[in-house]
Amino acid sequence: MEITNESRLELKAAVTRALQKLGDEFPLQARIEGAQPTLQAAYAGILYHWIHEAAPPAAGIAPQAVLDALSAMDAIVSDEQGIGCYPFSARKTEIRVHFSGKSVHAMCAIDALAIPRMVRQASCITARCVVCRCHLACAVAANGSVEKEHQNPEAARVVWEPGAGGGQACCNSLCAGIGFVCRHCTASPGALTFSLPQAAAVGNAFFAFQRRLLEHYPT
Repeated sequence: MEITNESRLELKAAVTRALQKLGDEFPLQARIEGAQPTLQAAYAGILYHWIHEAAPPAAGIAPQAVLDALSAMDAIVSDEQGIGCYPFSARKTEIRVHFSGKSVHAMCAIDALAIPRMVRQASCITARCVVCRCHLACAVAANGSVEKEHQNPEAARVVWEPGAGGGQACCNSLCAGIGFVCRHCTASPGALTFSLPQAAAVGNAFFAFQRRLLEHYPT
């Protein structure tokens, strides 16, 4: 299907609105960019480890006081499963991203769609429909774009349900409400719905600051 100028404008507008909402509810970029250089460097090191090892780093990757400060900012999630770093989850989730013989768990559907561009590898995302629980899969190119629709016949949309909030970490509130829905199911009233290209564009734009940070703090 040919993408018209009108379709491009609609996509851009939907992405812009979603980015604004996501940034308001989870201002990760503002928190990191406003942090002390020591925290920024440690955060970059944790992210670098995830990208290149596809696994949580050991607790010794940074002083405990630094890890505590990053956890307090909800920039990382540190628990018995290891150190998670959005978009990568140390906890097992129902959303996995597979690339180059490796696989990682993602915090949510939008996070999963952002990982291929971050690791610069064509990837396959596997998940379950949040409504009917059927198995889903979709392909994402190394540049972060979603492959043509006929190559992704199952995971048709991403839905964003209202989060639990209440001061919880993003992974326990906002992320818990962002998942994949198959083309046969309907999102609940009040949920935001995005096409896969829209959700991928949101994820890639939201985490773009991480790529700039890694360039500033090479490991």
